Formats: sequence, C-alpha cells, structure tokens
Amino acid sequence: MQRFLVRFAYDGSLYQGWQKQREGRTVQGELEQALSEIAKTPVITIGSSRTDAGVHALNQYAHFDFPVNMTPEQIRLALTTKLSKEIKIIKVYPVSEDFNARFRAMGRAYRFVIAKELTPFNRLYKSFFPRYRIDKKRIEECLPLFKGRNDFELFCQNSDDLETFISIITHCAFYETEEDYIFEISADRFLHNMVRRIVGTLVRLSTDEDIYNIIKGLLEKKREFLHLVYTAPPQGLYLVDVIYPERSFS
Repeated sequence: MQRFLVRFAYDGSLYQGWQKQREGRTVQGELEQALSEIAKTPVITIGSSRTDAGVHALNQYAHFDFPVNMTPEQIRLALTTKLSKEIKIIKVYPVSEDFNARFRAMGRAYRFVIAKELTPFNRLYKSFFPRYRIDKKRIEECLPLFKGRNDFELFCQNSDDLETFISIITHCAFYETEEDYIFEISADRFLHNMVRRIVGTLVRLSTDEDIYNIIKGLLEKKREFLHLVYTAPPQGLYLVDVIYPERSFS
C-alpha cells in the first residue's frame, strides 16, 4: 500500500474546523469521505495541523495510505471532482511509508488579518475590532518579547494532555496596509488558540501604556494578568504553510 501526502487549501467558513467530529461538517471528514469513495474502502488521513471552526488554510497537509494503484496526479484529479469548491487540492506527493504529516513537520506559519472596516464581503475572511483602537507602534514594540523560546501557557486553551507549553517563535511581525492590519507568526509548534489569544490580547491592550510589561508578565506566567488575555475571533486566521525538512517529498 502506497503512502501519499496531499497539499490543499480551504475556506473554513462553513466547516467546524479541520478535525473530524461526531457532528458537523469538517475538512478532514470531507477529505476522508472523498478518498474512501475513490478507493471503495475506508481511508484515514493524518493532518499536519488542526484548525478551529471558521479558520482558513492556504497550505495544509495530510498523509494517507491508499490501496488503489493510481498516480499522484490521478488522485488529485479524482479528489477535485469529489470535493466541494471550498477545498482545493494543490498537489499529491508519494512519500515513504514512515512519513508522518504531523510529526515530520518542523514548523508552521500563520497570518491573522484585521479589517479596518467590516463589509458584507470580508466578514468571513477578516476579523474586526470595533471596540478597540489599534496602536501599531505599541504592538510592534512588544513583538520581540515573543521571539525565541517561551512558555505560552497563559496564551492557550488549557489541555490536560499537554506535557509542555513551550514554543519557539522564529518570526513575528505586525504591519499595516491600506485596508488591513496583518499579524504574522511562525513557530515550531502552536498550542490551541495560541495565535488568536496573542492577537486578541495585543489588540485589546494596544492603547495601554503598560502593554509591554503586561505581555512580559503573561510570558512569565504571572496569573494576575490572566484576565487581560482576550481570544480574537477565528475569522481572519489563516494557516499559511507547514515547514518540512528538505527533500521530504518533491
């Protein structure tokens, strides 16, 4: 049985996230259903990353073992005919039998888009914070605090199965365009709601003169600041890419 890696993008607006659930429409559920129909037998996928309901992906990956003798391009074309238009299959790669889309990944990159003005046409793809004025300079001054190795326990939704809350941030930026504010972040791993809590907290505190010390305190796990952590909505969050070692696939 050949193992394959599929690279795809999706509009998460109509999905309850990536991970298959008992109820609700999920990206993994639809991908597995399409693969199973093509193979005429159940096919299980392992995704590189989890995304919440309403979150989008520009580059997501998943591996699967496939029992039918088909080329990667034949699988891509077959999936394209089976899946809804919210999911785009970019490419299918043959990989070694021990390749794991989740555990082989070295890092992930996310982007969060904040609209300066909410419209009927961007409401599902950008976030909007009408209650807060965004001070770009103050946010930029805080970004170096996140870079490198840090404990993000106060910036994630607690999970009993986590052994550590440590992540290594390799890139963190906040910039402005004519229509939006954009936050970008890359790390070796991300915890549940970590990006949304970082963005929401930065926006909420951006006009506070003490924002630098508060962010520093949160990274030092000073729980007296925990009530200031704010989770941004999922709209506007994109999984931009997943980084694998060179020559893992081609």
